[in-house]
Amino acid sequence: MGGTDGDHGSLPGRDREQALLARALQSAAEGSPRALFVHGEAGVGKTRLVREACQASQLRTAWGSCVRFAAAEVPYTPIAGVLQDWLNSAGPTERDEVLAGADDLAALLPSIGFGTAIAGGRLVPLVDLVISRLADRRPTVVVVDDLQWADAASLDVLAYLIAGFRNQPLALIATCRDEARSEGHPLHGWLADMRRMPSFEEIHLERLDLESTADQIAGLTRHPRDLELAAQVQAMSDGNPYLTELLVRDLPDPQAAPIAVPDALRDALLAQWHGLPRESRDLTRLLAAAGRPVPLAVLTRVAGEHGINPEYVTDCLTEAETHGVIESTNGTPWFRHPLIADILYDGVPQTAAGKVHATYVRVLEATPDADAADLAAHSHLAGRTDDAYRWSLQAADDSGRLGAPAEEAIHLRRACDLWESVSDPIRGSVHDRIRLLRRASSAYAKIGEPGAASALLDQAMDLVDRRTEPLLAAAILTSRSTARWSASSPSTPDLTDAQDAVDLSSSDPDSPEHAMALAELAALQVWDDPTASAVHARQAVAAAERSGSDEALTRALCKRAAATCVTSPPDALTDATRAAHLALSHGNLRDLQDATIWRLNALAELSRYDEFLTEGLTAYRRLIDGGAGKFCHLLPFMLTDGLLDNGRWDEARAMIRTALAARCGGISGAGVRLAASLLAVRSGQVAEATLHLERAEELVPSTFPGLQEGFGLCGAATLLAEGKPREALDWLKRCVPTGDQAADDLGDEVLFAYAEVAAELARTARDHQDPAGVTEAIATLDEVLAGWPTEPFTTGTPAATMHRALFEAERERCRAGADQPDRWLDAAAACRETGNVWGQARALFRFVESGLSEGRPATTLSESLRAAYRPAVQMGATPLQRDIEALALRSRISLADPAPATDPGPDTESLGWSGVSVPGRG
Repeated sequence: MGGTDGDHGSLPGRDREQALLARALQSAAEGSPRALFVHGEAGVGKTRLVREACQASQLRTAWGSCVRFAAAEVPYTPIAGVLQDWLNSAGPTERDEVLAGADDLAALLPSIGFGTAIAGGRLVPLVDLVISRLADRRPTVVVVDDLQWADAASLDVLAYLIAGFRNQPLALIATCRDEARSEGHPLHGWLADMRRMPSFEEIHLERLDLESTADQIAGLTRHPRDLELAAQVQAMSDGNPYLTELLVRDLPDPQAAPIAVPDALRDALLAQWHGLPRESRDLTRLLAAAGRPVPLAVLTRVAGEHGINPEYVTDCLTEAETHGVIESTNGTPWFRHPLIADILYDGVPQTAAGKVHATYVRVLEATPDADAADLAAHSHLAGRTDDAYRWSLQAADDSGRLGAPAEEAIHLRRACDLWESVSDPIRGSVHDRIRLLRRASSAYAKIGEPGAASALLDQAMDLVDRRTEPLLAAAILTSRSTARWSASSPSTPDLTDAQDAVDLSSSDPDSPEHAMALAELAALQVWDDPTASAVHARQAVAAAERSGSDEALTRALCKRAAATCVTSPPDALTDATRAAHLALSHGNLRDLQDATIWRLNALAELSRYDEFLTEGLTAYRRLIDGGAGKFCHLLPFMLTDGLLDNGRWDEARAMIRTALAARCGGISGAGVRLAASLLAVRSGQVAEATLHLERAEELVPSTFPGLQEGFGLCGAATLLAEGKPREALDWLKRCVPTGDQAADDLGDEVLFAYAEVAAELARTARDHQDPAGVTEAIATLDEVLAGWPTEPFTTGTPAATMHRALFEAERERCRAGADQPDRWLDAAAACRETGNVWGQARALFRFVESGLSEGRPATTLSESLRAAYRPAVQMGATPLQRDIEALALRSRISLADPAPATDPGPDTESLGWSGVSVPGRG
C-alpha cells in the first residue's frame, strides 16, 4: 500500500491538510464526488496523511500503488491493485453482483477468471462500471499511491472516472512525489487537463517547521518537546517527517541528537536494515533489484540461486517486516518506503546487479504469467541486449492487445534505442530498422505525441538515400509532415516536407507514395490556400487511382472532400463516403476518422442532420472500440451541438466524458473542451464551462479557422451566462470577425449568436434606462448583418429557415418590437421542423415572456410555457428551467401536471422526449 510517511502517532503540522481532506471526503460521502491530488517530496507524509484521513472517514477504501522499474511499463498496474484490494475483502455475494457483466476484467485480474485480450476502449468503461457499483453500495474512496510512476493507461482510467463525476458518493485520491516530475513528464499534461475539472483539488505538503518537528519528535520518543533537540534533527532532516522519524528512532538517549555526519540521512534510512541478520539483508537487496513487488514464489527461486536457503525466505521477510524495512500486501513483499529500495539497489556493484537481473530473467521466463515488460527491463539491466530487444517487441505487442497505446509506444521506443547494440540475426537489416522506427512513430502519433513521432522519423530519414530510394524517402517525409503539423500551431503549416515528398515521388507519378504526398500537400493548404489545395487533391486522386492502392486512394479522397466541402458538398459527400468504405476494408482507423469528419461536414452543409448524428455516433463508437487512440476525439466536438439541440443530452455527456478522459492535445483536445464547455454552460455550470474554454485556448488559438466558430459560439454563450453581453460581443468579434476580415464560409448560426448578444446588450441598456446603449446595440447588429460575407439563410434548407427565424426573433427582441411573440412562435415552429428540441424550448419561453409583456392573457400562454418546461427538465437545462419557473411564478402559470402533448409528430423518438406541437398556431 505504498510508503509509510511519518510516525504512528498524531500528524503534527498537518491540521489544514487534514481538514481539507476531511471536508472533501465528507462531501463525497454526501454525493458530491471529489478528486484530490496530494503532492510533495518523498517522505513528507503524503501516504500517511491520506491513510489516516480515509480511516477517519470510515468510508470503504480501495488502494492501488504505482511502481517504477527501469523503463518497464505494465498497463493498468495501480488500477488492478485497487480492484484486487477490494476483492480481498469482498464477500461472495458482493463480488458476484459488482462484477456481473464485467468478465473481461479478467484481463487485469486473473483471480476472477482466465483473462483474454479485449477490444481497445472496453476496459476503461468496465473499470468505471465496477467502481460506480461499489460507490452505489457504499461511499467509496479510491486511492492511487505514487502517481508519478503511473502508466499512461492508468492515467486515462483516472481521467475517465473524474470526467464522469456527477452525484456518486465517490472520492479519488492520488499521491505524487514532486521531485519525480521532471520536465516532459506525462503527469504535466494530465494535470493541465484535470485542473480544468471542477471537482479536482490539489493539496501540497510542505516540510515541517521547527515547532511541528518538535511535536513529531515528542510523539515518537514519548518525551516532552525539546526545541534544541528538534533544531539539531531539523538541520539534518530539513523538516522531512520520514527522515526525522528514522533519525530519532531508537536513540539510546532521547534527549541527545543523532551524530551529524555527511551520510547521516542515508544511514538513517538504513538504520533498521543494518540491524537485520545477513541473510535478511541479502534477501532485501535481491528484492530491491526486482524493481517492483514480485510474487513470493519468484523471490524465493531467485534467492535460491544466490545462496539463500529457500526454506528461510519467509522467516527473513518476517524479520525485515518486524524491523520496519518492508511490508507485505496480499502476501507480496515490498519496501515500507521506496527510498529504501533505491538506496539498497544503488549500493549493489553493477556486475553483481547484472547477475541478479539475469537470474530474474531465467525465473520469470519459466513463470507462465510473467510480464514481457519486466523481462525486457531485467534483460536490459543484465546486459542481455538481444533478449531485451526481443522482449521489448513482445511487450509492445501485449500492450497493443490490451488497448494501452502509450505503453506500446514506450516499448517500441526502447527497441529502437537498443537496435544498434542488437546482433544482426535478431535485429535484421537497415530496412527492418526503418520499419521499426516508422511503427514506433505511428504509435506515438496515435497517443497524441507528434513531437516524439517526428523525432523517430528524423532517425529514419537519416538512414535513407534520397537518390536511390526516392519513394521510401517520400513516404517518410509525408508522415513527418503530418507529425510536424500536428506538433506545431495548426495555423502555421510548413509545406517543406510535403513539397519535397511530391518532388521526390514525381519520378514515379503512378506510385502510391506520390498520391500520398500530393494528398498531404493538399491537406496543409486547405485553410490558407484552398484553390491550390483543390488542385493538389484532384491530382492526388488521379495518382491514387493509377497506383491501384486503396490506402492511397482513401487518403486522396479525404483530401478532395476537404477541398470541396463548402463549394460542392454533394461531391464532397461522395468522396468521403467512398473513402470511408475503403478505410473500413483495409482497417485503417485514422483514415476512417478523416473520412467520417468530411462526410459529416458535407452532411451538415446539406442540412442532413439526422444522418449527421446517426453516422457520426456509429463511427465514433467503432473508432473507440477499435482502439483508434487520441486522434478520433475531434468527432465529439462535431456531434455535441447536434445532440444538445436534439435533446439527447445524456448521449452527449457520455461521449464528452470518454473524450475528456483521452486527454487529447491540439485540435482534437481543443474541440473536446469546446464541446464540454457548451454542455456545461447549457447545464448551468458556468465556472466549469469557463475552465474548459480556457483549456481549449491553451491548446489551440481561438482564431484558428477550423475551430474559430466553435470558440466564438462557446465563449459568447459562457459570457452571456455570466451576465457580460459586452464582453460576449468583443469575444465574437475577435473569434469570428465580420466585414473585411470575415471568412467566406461563416455559418448562419454565428449570425444568430450575434443577434442574441445584441438583444442582451439592448435588454441590459433598457434595464439601466440607457437609450444610447439601446441604439448602439441595434446599430451593432445592423452593422454585423451588413458586413456578412454572403447572403445569409439562402440555402433553402430547413436549417436555414430555422436560423433565419431565430435571427429575426432575436433582432425583434433587440428592437423591443411589437412582433416579438409572433417571431418567437415562428422560430419555435421552425425548430420543431428540424428536431431542435433545445431551440424550440427556448423559443417557446421567449414567446411566453414577450407575450406577457405585450399584455396577452396568461391562460392563452400556459400550455406553451409547459411545453418549454418539459424538455428543459428532461435535458437538465438548469438555467432555462429556472427562467421558466420564475416566469411561471410571476405570471401565476402552473407547470404541474401538463396536458398530454398533441400532435406528437412523425419522429418524436429521435427528439429524446414526447413531442409537442407549437401552441398558439392554428
